[in-house]
Amino acid sequence: MKKTLKYSGLVLFVIVITFFSLGIFIPSFEYENKVTVNKPIEQSFKIFNNVLKLSEWVPGFKGIRLLNGKQNEIGSKMELTLVQGSETYIVSQEITEFKENEVFAFSLDNDMLTNECKIKFINKGTSTEIISSNHITGKNIFWKSLFVFSHSYFKAQSKEMYDKLKEVIEISN
Repeated sequence: MKKTLKYSGLVLFVIVITFFSLGIFIPSFEYENKVTVNKPIEQSFKIFNNVLKLSEWVPGFKGIRLLNGKQNEIGSKMELTLVQGSETYIVSQEITEFKENEVFAFSLDNDMLTNECKIKFINKGTSTEIISSNHITGKNIFWKSLFVFSHSYFKAQSKEMYDKLKEVIEISN
């Protein structure tokens, strides 16, 4: 009995150490999503950049509040409210790069993570390729370790969001 408890404790210790060491060796991760929208770049960017349309393609989006600066101005800060299940999340967003019809980049920050996101719009004539590149970093060793197992979840959520954006753009006039 004592031997079983001793080995169980040792196994549990190794699992915990392994879990937290993942966050040390893999503190962040990156992923990318691409979608081709069957609308010209000007229309695609206009719909993407319309805050009144965000709730149509960003899951759980409930609101946005400008904290300082102006819309689309580098350095501007906003507060986004997102709801997932019964949880409400407040996320800070700072615009880091903006060029109309070309790029929208920002940093998202909350208690768990920082996401550096760059969204490029590529003119394909009558269509637009939208490429979203994300770099996720956990805020502490627990989140860093947990996010090692969540990489596919983040990518799938992002793909779902940009597929929905494609639909919203394509049905808009």
